[in-house]
Amino acid sequence: AETVTQIQDMGPSGVAYFGFIYTIAEILAIPAIPLTASAGYLFGVRDGTLIVLLSASIAASISFFIGRTLLRSYVEGILGEYPKLQKLDRAISSQGFKIMLLVRIAPIFPFALSNYLYGVTSVKFWPYFWGTMLGFAPGTFAYVYSGVVGKILTSGDDAAQPWYVYAGGLALFSGFLKIGGDIASDIIDNIEDEENTS
Repeated sequence: AETVTQIQDMGPSGVAYFGFIYTIAEILAIPAIPLTASAGYLFGVRDGTLIVLLSASIAASISFFIGRTLLRSYVEGILGEYPKLQKLDRAISSQGFKIMLLVRIAPIFPFALSNYLYGVTSVKFWPYFWGTMLGFAPGTFAYVYSGVVGKILTSGDDAAQPWYVYAGGLALFSGFLKIGGDIASDIIDNIEDEENTS
């Protein structure tokens, strides 16, 4: 609670501090779900989502370039452990943005690790960047919203809705996210099948 108060009291510097910590955590492949929910608790839905999207996109870009340059041979060795990504690589070269958008909506690979792996694929940077940012947005919103719900439910504020209203909203959005992820996974499987037959 003390850390929360300190970050909130920092104003814009607190936003920058949080964004910096988030970016470093993503680059180091530290699970960021707790930080994403914390962004909702600290900054609300809109600002929390924007801070996380910006920070995660910066981290994804840095990791992408590290994977493409400094750690290329090491990452290529790891890529051998992900045959699904190897199969997708052919489709990525011709449909980079679409594939990146789909694999971010349906996270079939761990986010932080995949940033390095995509660096050794044939995807160009800008389709990777925009596909990542847009595909990452729905899940980011859901996790940030869960932080907002947590804050409301723990604040004891009489103006808050009953807990089941927030839980229902989160469950509904999560259901839509699951359906979207399943559709994206099916499309990815179809693209893989097309690439394997050509």
